[in-house]
Amino acid sequence: DGTAWVLINVYGPVQDDRKVIFLQELLDRIKRTQLPLIVRWDFNLIRKLEDKSSGNVDHRFMDAFNDMVAEAELRELRRGGSRYTRTNKQVNPVQSVLDRVFISNSWEDLFPLVRVQTLLRIGSDHNPLLVDTGPPEVRQPYYFHFEPAWLLQEEFIPWVVAKWPKRFKQNCLDHWHVLSTKFRRVMKGWGANFESARKKHKQELLLEIKSLDDKLERTHLLEDEWRRRYQLECELQEIYTAEELYWQKRGGEKWILQGDSNTSFFHK
Repeated sequence: DGTAWVLINVYGPVQDDRKVIFLQELLDRIKRTQLPLIVRWDFNLIRKLEDKSSGNVDHRFMDAFNDMVAEAELRELRRGGSRYTRTNKQVNPVQSVLDRVFISNSWEDLFPLVRVQTLLRIGSDHNPLLVDTGPPEVRQPYYFHFEPAWLLQEEFIPWVVAKWPKRFKQNCLDHWHVLSTKFRRVMKGWGANFESARKKHKQELLLEIKSLDDKLERTHLLEDEWRRRYQLECELQEIYTAEELYWQKRGGEKWILQGDSNTSFFHK
């Protein structure tokens, strides 16, 4: 509705001698803010004993953190998903809750249905937090494009050679029209099959990682299970690399909306 509000992204210091100063600076910043407020991300502090798997906590910093939250009149949003948000990525890791989302009462009045979900941790030592405040995302119409990520697949180039149409038109332009029409059709099919297989494989990797993380919520993982999780992360990173190429290409595109209607511009 156009109402202004303030977002503060936080990365708390790791050094113990800076933590109290950090909390005071953050409190002063919050008190100076008159608008609805959301404060989020990595505080590098815990709020209770259960926030760390080892149980080795500094009660002085824990109390100082909770005192700051109370004095600032903030409310922490309850997270869905995994119990912890950070791991040191060892075979027998120490896990903790360092990432949080706090809001003021006035901000919650603007977004009463807000929710926070802990996503799967892939590559990083922190789990991403997804803050959902609005309606479902509007899906864009599907367009076919050649994807640079296909070139990363070993079977792609041999497939192109095998599928390349034979030339039966003498004129090079005529041949190109035939080639582009036929090859675009088979390329669409290959792209759809490739994308479907990649999504299926990605989902299988995510489900297996989720299964291991769910087991971790109940008990400890064995060393082989931790190694398996790290292997799954590497496979998933390869898929994310291909997806990154996709979005890099999309990032520079500008759709010409005039071409959507049957105009002289469209026919040109």
